[in-house]
Amino acid sequence: MPIVLSICLLVVQHLKKDKSLRLNITSISSVFLMYTVYFEIILPPIHWRYTADFRDVLLYLAGSIIFYFLQKAP
Repeated sequence: MPIVLSICLLVVQHLKKDKSLRLNITSISSVFLMYTVYFEIILPPIHWRYTADFRDVLLYLAGSIIFYFLQKAP
C-alpha cells in the first residue's frame, strides 16, 4: 500500500502542481477498500492464482496506516 499510495500522491501533486498536498484519510481508506474488495473478494473465485487471505487485508491496513503517518512527516 505505501508504494501504491505514494504513486497516487505523486500524481495528485503533479496534477495540482502543489507539492504540499497530502492524501486525506478518506482517500487512503478508499484505496484500501478497493484493494481489499478486488484482490480478496472478486479475484479469488475468478482465477485459481489468487487466494483470499485475511492476513493480506491486515497487511493492506497496516501499510495504509504507516503511509498516512509517514506522509505527514516533514
